[in-house]
Amino acid sequence: MSIRVLVIESSKDYRALIAHHIGARWRDAKVTEYDPAESGRFSENFSGANNDLVILGDPLGDQCGLDWLAQFRQTKGFPPVIVVGDGEERAIVRAMKLGAADYLSRSRLKHDTLIELVNDVLETQDAASEKSQTKVPENSLDIPGLKGYQIERCISGGDIASVYLAKETASGRSVVLKVLRQVPDFGGGEALLDRFLAEFEAIGRISHPNVVNIYDLGIADNHAYIAMEYCSRGSLKRLIRQGMYPQDADKIMRQIGEALGAIHGVGILHRDLKPTNVLFREDGSLALIDFGLAKQAHLKSELTGTGEIFGTPYYMSPEQGHGEPLDERSDIYSLGVILYEMLSGKKPYDGNTAMAVILQHAREPVPKLPEHASAWQPAIDKMMAKRPGHRFQSVAELLAWQPATV
Repeated sequence: MSIRVLVIESSKDYRALIAHHIGARWRDAKVTEYDPAESGRFSENFSGANNDLVILGDPLGDQCGLDWLAQFRQTKGFPPVIVVGDGEERAIVRAMKLGAADYLSRSRLKHDTLIELVNDVLETQDAASEKSQTKVPENSLDIPGLKGYQIERCISGGDIASVYLAKETASGRSVVLKVLRQVPDFGGGEALLDRFLAEFEAIGRISHPNVVNIYDLGIADNHAYIAMEYCSRGSLKRLIRQGMYPQDADKIMRQIGEALGAIHGVGILHRDLKPTNVLFREDGSLALIDFGLAKQAHLKSELTGTGEIFGTPYYMSPEQGHGEPLDERSDIYSLGVILYEMLSGKKPYDGNTAMAVILQHAREPVPKLPEHASAWQPAIDKMMAKRPGHRFQSVAELLAWQPATV
């Protein structure tokens, strides 16, 4: 993959470091280093042309990098901009409101984090470019029998379910539509449809600030669908990339835990807890989403005859990775993995294959946190215990735990 990256940064060492990381991943990448102190500010006519991505430092010496960002984003067609800054919350919020593709704290500027972030931004840009170059027929997003919603775009799609951003025609509010396709013809047939509807009817009755709001649920022709609130501030994955203080990670962990307690209380397990299923509303509040979209039934199809699990099971408990019966302690394990990632900036286990990760969850010791977050090690040890009986036995028990420093 040949990419063209413009790095605008006042520190020569940081420019060289970013160029090194990008060159190590994409050997034929063209990285242009720009020193704002030496070359000055770009003119208002600068379009960013011939670049796939801009990495912008903030501050830029005695200048505010976010002022440069504001200028760039006023130019139509300007390439995506990743801001690398000091990680102050106010700066992060302003950068995202100005249109930054993402934000990375200097303290978290490590090879894997930077490359994953660049890759995600470029993939998003490629997908948007493909959509803009191809005229989509007006009826291409029609769902037979579904009335009351105007679909704006497809967010994701799969063999079982697709996710759309839509507007509710009566109210005009934005919603996320999750559509389970051709349910009676897939695997579990009517039983899968019944479970899908029953599960989300139960979730729809939950009134909890950290559980996503379900607006509508029903059947349109041979599709089951859910309309739920749209969370505009992105997922927890972005916050992890930016870097988090331990106290902030603890606060988010507890909010996720309270949401889990609410869904466990009506007899539902999440089964797919991961940072991308933790979203933030416009006001900054947290909402837990994706209670599996019939994953309770689909988990069986994720296991082949040889026990292989498709996907990247970084957050699966040992028992889930091996296809064993699950209870709420499995969700607690997954929450422990998320807490570890929030506190350390990396996943506890990694590998070249899904099975390699599964085996590490089952066999490798629980990893140690960095020194600055060591007060949370007892919680990590108990949440990520290999055997369910050695973990916190309920979310309530977990939430009663307090780190020694707080």
